[in-house]
This record gives sequence, C-alpha cells and structure tokens, in this order.
Amino acid sequence: MRPAGGPRPLEEPLAAARDDAVTAAAAAAAYPELAGRLTPLSRARRAHADALAAEIRRARPDRTATVDAAAGATPAPARPAASAAAAVTALRRSLGTARDGAGTLALTVEPSRCGLLTSVAASCAGYVTVLG
Repeated sequence: MRPAGGPRPLEEPLAAARDDAVTAAAAAAAYPELAGRLTPLSRARRAHADALAAEIRRARPDRTATVDAAAGATPAPARPAASAAAAVTALRRSLGTARDGAGTLALTVEPSRCGLLTSVAASCAGYVTVLG
C-alpha cells in the first residue's frame, strides 16, 4: 500500500509557510522591537516555503504554474496586529497550527517527504518556544 499525501497535500503547509513569512516580516516592520525575533522567523518560513515548493515542482512539474502563481499572489496582511504582543500571539498560534499540520502530514507521506515535513514541524515548534 502506497502512503497517502503526494505533492498536492504539500501545498497546504506551503501556503502556511508563505503566510507566516509575510506576517512575521510585516510585524517586524510595524514593531521594530520585535525585528530581532521575527526577521529570522520570516526567513525560516520563507526557506520552508522554498523547500516545499521545490519538492512539489520536482514531483509534479504540472503543478509548477500553480505553485509559482500562488507565490506571487501572497498578499501582505491588510494591517498589522493591534500591538506587538498581539502580533506574537497570532504568530505563535499560526506556528502551532503549522507544526501540528506538518507533523500529522509527515505520518502519511512517502518517506522521502517525511524528513522535509518533520523539519518544518520541528522548526515551527522551536519558534513557538522562542516566541513564548
């Protein structure tokens, strides 16, 4: 029996990583006191997005246009969180959801994708702790 979770399910954690990267960058810009914590987070989530997109492109070249179009369509948040604390809380919540989603998906994908997803989940877990 072949594991579920081909490249298409990777699109959900890809979208979450892109959203987190944009949200963290916007919060760092709006609240400079958070930049030291949120800029590395934004970069890490952008790296997650890049790795997930690369895997989707590798496994499903027919999805390249969709993956690339979504990358260009990621909007910046309409407005920053009401406060620095609210920004951190929102990011912690989003990262917790991303951690749980990637971890759960890792149990269903082919072994070659498991490492990628567990790495994303571990990184998100680490940032949840750091932002705590």
